[in-house]
Amino acid sequence: MNKISKFGLALLATCVSAATFSSCDDWVEPENVDLNYDTADKTDPVAYEEYLEALRDYRETDHKLVYVWFNNLGKGENINTRAQRVDELPDSIDVVVFTNPTSISDITVRDMENVREKKNMKFTYVIDFDAIKLAYLEHQAMSTEEEPFAVEFLDFLTDSTATALSYARKNNFNGIMIGYNGKITNHMTPAEKTEYLANEKNFIGIMSDWHARNPEMDIDFIGKPQNVGDKDLINDCNVLFLSESQSANSNYGFNMALANASIEGVPADRIGMVTSYTDPNDDKIGYMADGSLCVSSLANWASGENVKACAFTNIAYDYYNATSPYQVVRKALQTLNPSNL
Repeated sequence: MNKISKFGLALLATCVSAATFSSCDDWVEPENVDLNYDTADKTDPVAYEEYLEALRDYRETDHKLVYVWFNNLGKGENINTRAQRVDELPDSIDVVVFTNPTSISDITVRDMENVREKKNMKFTYVIDFDAIKLAYLEHQAMSTEEEPFAVEFLDFLTDSTATALSYARKNNFNGIMIGYNGKITNHMTPAEKTEYLANEKNFIGIMSDWHARNPEMDIDFIGKPQNVGDKDLINDCNVLFLSESQSANSNYGFNMALANASIEGVPADRIGMVTSYTDPNDDKIGYMADGSLCVSSLANWASGENVKACAFTNIAYDYYNATSPYQVVRKALQTLNPSNL
């Protein structure tokens, strides 16, 4: 990893985040709201222990999995609101996707261990090919005669991916999520196709090797599985989230994303869909064409479809609700799994 160390790791964080979801990249914290409400563990400890046992049993049942993107703070950053606490997330969320896996605050580390032990909630993060490519291009753009950047992309890709993978154990994640959109190769020139396939083989190959050496770690996928040439690795993934569903603004968009991925080699029983909660800084995010919330609409659509999981990004803004925190997400959870806890 000397090649990358030489030029700095300032951009590495973008390589191990869900770059597909630009709406989740910037944390703009709303005004703090003092939400005080009783918690079951304090009002009735015995009943709460029984509830936790039922929750852990629920994890093992056949239900639609729910993933959420969580803007975790890094070491040294102050957690000054419950919206920044993992233990405030709705209990029946199955997997939490950290947007900042390279650095995790001490409080978050403790929260992770607490909810993992008591609620069997899992944690993962995205290693995204497109984000690595973007970081490479930015390094190139900053190159000067005095400080040239002469690293080949394949070397940069190898080192970046290996570094990103190291955080899985270093920061005690349950696994990783592979981010890869790829392209259709039909109209590429021979030279373009050769370069494209070499990059894909390198990226997917490193992931496959890591998976073989760490079989106990979970792997998921987000992107366009139909564009992956070698389908062996994606067939080992728990969930294949379709990145095209993120831009859908109607049920037709969800259906099209599903149809595009319905090809030979892509396991239909492991498909997941993803959408975003609203963003007070961008009124185009989080709403369907008819004005309804994307989170609610996806939950309604997915409840009647053969999809394994749903994912919601940008959920931090759903915490601030006068009635209860994460009200929209909680309703979506109930829609997807009416008998959940």
